[in-house]
Amino acid sequence: MKMILRLAFVMIGISLAACGTVATPVWSEQAQATEVALLATADHLTEIAPTATATLVPTEIPTDAPTATPVPATATLEPTAEPTATDVPATATTAPVASAAGDPVKGQEHFETIRAEVNFACITCHFANTENQLIGPGLLNIGTRAETQVAGQSAYDYIHTSIVNPSAFVVPGFPDQLMPQTYGELWTEEEINDIIAYLMTLK
Repeated sequence: MKMILRLAFVMIGISLAACGTVATPVWSEQAQATEVALLATADHLTEIAPTATATLVPTEIPTDAPTATPVPATATLEPTAEPTATDVPATATTAPVASAAGDPVKGQEHFETIRAEVNFACITCHFANTENQLIGPGLLNIGTRAETQVAGQSAYDYIHTSIVNPSAFVVPGFPDQLMPQTYGELWTEEEINDIIAYLMTLK
């Protein structure tokens, strides 16, 4: 800026010189003061220009200004799919427990012990060492033969049913009601399983 002002004065001087000799202009006090101020301003700008940096002045926020309350995002819940047949776990059946749960030693004791309620023991009517008939069928290999007596019924289920409900399947050649119908009430489920475990050993 300072250089520009000085160049302007030089150009004015050259113009005046080209026109001949003229009277030296007399500046008013106000104009002289203005020139001094301009020169001072130009000097100041020249001094600070290379090093001037922007200064950020923080703007004070009024404490009473309302603040925005954050709005929580609304969760979108996906509908729960209805369970299908394949999702539902299989429920426990009420079928008797497997014969492996029985004790064959105790089962032999039950098989050979006379029950006062019926006045005889299992061994009274059934051989345990042959398939030949006594009063009822011989029980040797009953674990193998029982698998084919009733379609879809395991050996365990067949023997269990024959004890607690002997009329459900009557072996061909034998009369119904020959075997007592009350063993399901006389023996506990544990005792019945013991007897079945013993019969499974007859091979």
